[in-house]
Formats: sequence, C-alpha cells, structure tokens
Amino acid sequence: LWNREPIYNLNRIIRLHTVLEILTNQTAAALDLLADQSTQMRNTIYQHHIVLDYLLEGGVCAKLNESNLVKQLTNKMRKLAHVPVQTWGGWNMDWFTSWLPQLGWLRKGFLFFVFFITALLTLACFAPCLVALIQRMASHVVYQRMMPLYQPIKTEDWEP
Repeated sequence: LWNREPIYNLNRIIRLHTVLEILTNQTAAALDLLADQSTQMRNTIYQHHIVLDYLLEGGVCAKLNESNLVKQLTNKMRKLAHVPVQTWGGWNMDWFTSWLPQLGWLRKGFLFFVFFITALLTLACFAPCLVALIQRMASHVVYQRMMPLYQPIKTEDWEP
C-alpha cells in the first residue's frame, strides 16, 4: 500500500473527502427536515394553546422557544464540510521579475540570462558524467571487438 505512487494516496484522500462531504450534506438535509417538522409541530401546538386559552379565557400558557438552533447547526456543518473548487492557474513567475522595472525587453533579457547561466551550470555538472560515459562505452566496444580476435597461446609455445 505504501510503496505506490503518492498521487494514488492523494486520490484516495480526495475520494474520502468527497464521501465525507456527501455524508455531511445528507445528514444536514435530514436534520433540516427534522427541524422543519419540529417548527411546524411547535407552531401547531402554539396555535392550539392560543385557542385553548381563548376558549378557557386564560392567559398565555407559555412562550415556546422560537430559535432555529438545529438549522444554525446544519448551516455550520455545511460550511465546515464544503471545500471550494480549486483550479490550477499555472506557474506565477511574477515574483521572479516583479522587482525589475516595467520594461518588457529588460525582463526578457534577465530571464534569458538566468536561463543561460542555469544551462551552463547544468552542463558543467553533467560534463564529467558524460565524458566518463563515453569512455566506458568506447572501452566496452573495443573489448567486444577484440575478444573474438583473441587466440590463446598453446602450452608448447611456452618453452624457452
């Protein structure tokens, strides 16, 4: 599992996040439905209390809590679970040349100079490796061509 590419793990995290977001949204929707039913029941009960108070000529029995606590909690849940869509806008290289004057040719010249120096440094680092590789390949080719021409010396020819 851990020897796979990092992008695999990133994709798994993204899928898990998507499942969690869907689950949170569905839970919040269910809680909203329950809160709506509770509000409707509370309003109905409140209306029944008013009718009973009117019929029995009494005062208001009690005020019911009219705060939508569950609705507020579900809104917070949705805000917490929601991650805005992120888009890739490419590399922003303005930080590299933002300190230069706003002359286009100066920026292009500076970037060309930096690219040229980077290419020279890269060539200087890889030149010894390239020389060693060419020498190794040449000696290998010479060895491959010389081995078929090699003939062992007979033991009778060893006598002085």
